Amino acid sequence: MESFSGALRLTDLNDFIGPSQECIKPVPVKKASKRGVIRLDDDGVLTQNSVPLQKQTISLTDCLACSGCVTSAETILIESQSVETLQRARTETHSSHVFVVTVSPQSISSIAHKLGIDYRTACCTLNKCLRADGFQFVFSSVEGSELCHQLSADELLNSCKMRHSELPAVKKPVLASACPGWICYAEKTQGSNVLEHVSRIRSPQSIMGALVKKTVSERKGVSWKDVYHVSIMPCFDKKLEASRPDFLSDETPEIDLVLSTNEAFDLWCSSGAGSSDTTSESSTSDLVFDSVLSEGGFPVQTLSGGGSGGFAERILHHVARRLNHTEPLNLTFTPLRNKDLLEAKTSINGTEFRVAKAYGFRNIQNIMQKIRHGRCRYDYVEIMACPGGCLNGGGQIKVEDNTDFDSVTQVYESVSSNVLNSDHKVSDTQLFLTSYRAVEKAASALGSQW
Repeated sequence: MESFSGALRLTDLNDFIGPSQECIKPVPVKKASKRGVIRLDDDGVLTQNSVPLQKQTISLTDCLACSGCVTSAETILIESQSVETLQRARTETHSSHVFVVTVSPQSISSIAHKLGIDYRTACCTLNKCLRADGFQFVFSSVEGSELCHQLSADELLNSCKMRHSELPAVKKPVLASACPGWICYAEKTQGSNVLEHVSRIRSPQSIMGALVKKTVSERKGVSWKDVYHVSIMPCFDKKLEASRPDFLSDETPEIDLVLSTNEAFDLWCSSGAGSSDTTSESSTSDLVFDSVLSEGGFPVQTLSGGGSGGFAERILHHVARRLNHTEPLNLTFTPLRNKDLLEAKTSINGTEFRVAKAYGFRNIQNIMQKIRHGRCRYDYVEIMACPGGCLNGGGQIKVEDNTDFDSVTQVYESVSSNVLNSDHKVSDTQLFLTSYRAVEKAASALGSQW
């Protein structure tokens, strides 16, 4: 349970069921054709008319659709989103299957710090080892982040009633939806009044999920279902995101498996790759990764604006581009109550924009209270469940102290890019949209009156 973000481990969520307790989620049961007495045999098997009753199972998707718990699904989660699952898939799949992987820059930064190498060397080393391990395509989630920022800027302009597009206009302040820990918390505790502020744009991981299988299947001439997509992310909550029913196509997940940075690194080391010499790994080309949006490669880079992807900062830069603002943005984030709650304001063609970053549950609560009382003056808020943001995700390789965390941050920032790449042409924006809904609170089994 400790691996999940703080927002999923709050005591007031009442969402953890101990091993001795039972899940009460109703599941459909196929009725017997004839009525009969249900008996418990000596071996513990339930039978009806001497026929064993089918054992019902609760999937991770069932758990996410229920307000009773999230964290009690940890056992199911480990079974369905683990290194063992990947190893099983490799032995059970047909030779025509194509294994591909998307890697986050936060994960690469954590691995680079662990190995004592720079970011570029880590990218080249990881890319070489993943391909040697059977992955035919290696993508960077930065590409998904760029598309997410681009669409989020259009969404924000809609919400500010400054431009009309086919994207939905959510209520201000627009709240970032890239953090699944925060989204689970919002759906289970905050209700529709807060959810109507949440961005409808998919997260970078989910955007890559929408594009990768389609792209690879076209390039390799295989079925969409023959592509096995693995995502390496800095937090365990991303496993929950990939398991949402919204991100299925023809009942097949867009992302088959999510591994945390720590799990991926352990797998890497167990295969012997982690012990190889990494100092000489480099590439003469800057295009180390494959690209989902072009036939060429994708460069080694992270994104300016912080270790969580720079949503607040880079979305405003895209807004300025859309409004033909030619002057450099004067955007400086000022800490408020603590270093994980910051705000900034800037003027774009005479219109003032206010944005904020809120990391960790204490600061998320602060923003929720302001929204509830109509006192939130921001246009956009970058919300992340983990204190310190995604670089400090629960799935990262453990650091000893703040000094180590600062070193991971320095690795990430050493290749961060302030440059906005040309906008990607999006033919179907609906592909990159999702929705969120309040989960009705179910009665707890412990509260039942007998």
